Amino acid sequence: MSGVSVDMLSLNALVSLRIGDDGIDYPSRIEDLATDTVIVAAPYHANAALFQSGDRAVQLSWVSQRGRYEQRCELVEHISSRPRLWRLRPLDSAVLIQRRRYVRARTAVAVLLFLPGVVVPGTTIDISEGGFRVRIPRREIEEMTATTIHVTIGGEPLEIQGHVVRTSVTELGQTEVVIAFEAGRRESDAIRRFVFELQLRARAAM
Repeated sequence: MSGVSVDMLSLNALVSLRIGDDGIDYPSRIEDLATDTVIVAAPYHANAALFQSGDRAVQLSWVSQRGRYEQRCELVEHISSRPRLWRLRPLDSAVLIQRRRYVRARTAVAVLLFLPGVVVPGTTIDISEGGFRVRIPRREIEEMTATTIHVTIGGEPLEIQGHVVRTSVTELGQTEVVIAFEAGRRESDAIRRFVFELQLRARAAM
């Protein structure tokens, strides 16, 4: 059995849980840490029914400054509380996953960034399935700040959880924010279709 990666995780950190082989990433949050277990908020749409087959495999993943980490765990306890909690026991050490090289397209799409305590409007500079580059009014934002992006892509409203990995100040005094995320299947499909359409339009205009 491997220990919890306490050097890479912290209380209230945003994480994702993938349950068995269902292929869905459920957003969650770290509620408590110990040397051999981690307690997370039970995902809203994933209840005990998903484990009726007896499968207790859970993939815990999170984003850090180095990239995305994954750690194979097993569900060892349902904790009845408010909110409902799951106790996970790591089975392997955390592994750094090399990010895929997503196709990126330049486009200006209105977004809302839900940062801690504030909602900031902005406009994308470019987008991909792995992240957005966004221009917002001048603001100081710490690296690895959690944010939720609200955006409409191809007529489909999306809500994507991510982390700020880099900021810079533009010549006009605005703030440029690079946000990395691991989008769910629906969000990835919408972004992929939109990027493909942008590429087709660009080629047709040549």
